[in-house]
Amino acid sequence: MCRVQNRALHFIYGRHVPPPAQQKLLSVPAQLVYNDLTFFKKCLEGVTDYDAMSRITLGRVHRSDDPLHPRLQQPPARTDLGKNVFDYRVVKFWNDIPPVMKTCSVAQFIPLCKEYVISSF
Repeated sequence: MCRVQNRALHFIYGRHVPPPAQQKLLSVPAQLVYNDLTFFKKCLEGVTDYDAMSRITLGRVHRSDDPLHPRLQQPPARTDLGKNVFDYRVVKFWNDIPPVMKTCSVAQFIPLCKEYVISSF
């Protein structure tokens, strides 16, 4: 995968590829997290037809939690395949993002999410 990405960078930038911080590209795991978070935000805002909250439940608010943004609970998964399902996978990432990102609109969320994913990966 790295060879394909390097080849694409040489195709885009030519012989002198800038350092990774200036490329504004995400690694493959970071890109997958970014895709999951943006799709989940679009589902919550009603932009897509998919009901992401059909299997995800809201958790109880504990002392350290923000009452405006309760943590989400993952749906039950019995197998490793069940742990790779979108509904199970996205809950951890959504609980980890800052509350400011949870309340903004989809248009504001996309650049904020990209900055967050770049800084965390």
